[in-house]
Amino acid sequence: MPESHGRFRSAEFDIGGIRTIIIDSHNEIIPHWFKEYLRRGCSLVVVRIDEHHDMFHKCPSFPAREGRQSFAFLTKLMPYLWDYCKRKVNEGNFTCPAFHYGALGVLYHFNPREKEINAYGRVFGAKLMDPPKTKEECIFEGASRSRWIVWDGAMTKLKGQCEKAAPIPKKIAWDDFRRDLEESLFPAVIGFDLDGLYGLGDKGPLEKVAGRRLERVKHILECVSSPAFICLARSQTPKAYVPPEKVDDLQSMALSLLERLYG
Repeated sequence: MPESHGRFRSAEFDIGGIRTIIIDSHNEIIPHWFKEYLRRGCSLVVVRIDEHHDMFHKCPSFPAREGRQSFAFLTKLMPYLWDYCKRKVNEGNFTCPAFHYGALGVLYHFNPREKEINAYGRVFGAKLMDPPKTKEECIFEGASRSRWIVWDGAMTKLKGQCEKAAPIPKKIAWDDFRRDLEESLFPAVIGFDLDGLYGLGDKGPLEKVAGRRLERVKHILECVSSPAFICLARSQTPKAYVPPEKVDDLQSMALSLLERLYG
């Protein structure tokens, strides 16, 4: 088991034939999203298990404006995305550009502390309905110009202000979520941030608190029968959202559940 102090190096392996990736900061998932998007040739349905929604905005756009959703354009940019995910976005706003460039179609967010599921758009068979909309804004500073990706407030209802604005999700019941995923014709991917099990603000025995939440996570994962890939985020840098002394145990608990369900 890797040590939790210091910079964690990502790891990749299979669980029951399903590609499983362990990263540190959740924004490091971006290249994996785009890689799967290009491989499948269609947008992804993301199931996010996380204490936070990670749906803020105002991110630098990709280098070229042409061919925003062109597979050829994005394929050429894949080497750039490894740097982009670590230097250009953060752990709170990395989802916005993935919607902008078409890699994500809809996103379902579940915080294991709560009972309902927050839907940013819905999938109905072969249709993606009402995903949050984005746009690009140009900012001029002297002779220089920069382009930024933001949520389009004219087409998507937002809450918050400036960089902390985020789309307002629709709360859906478990049965609706299960039906959406069962009938979906799009590839589903799982993003599992370990702060969903136990965060810095949590108190009480790890096994009791995280175990109770892990049981709720189990019900969510049972609705995703064959994920395209699974990504676990340890959330230690640049800011820790999971107690460093507990992250390895939480990772083991999460992997044990994944092995039981998919192994």
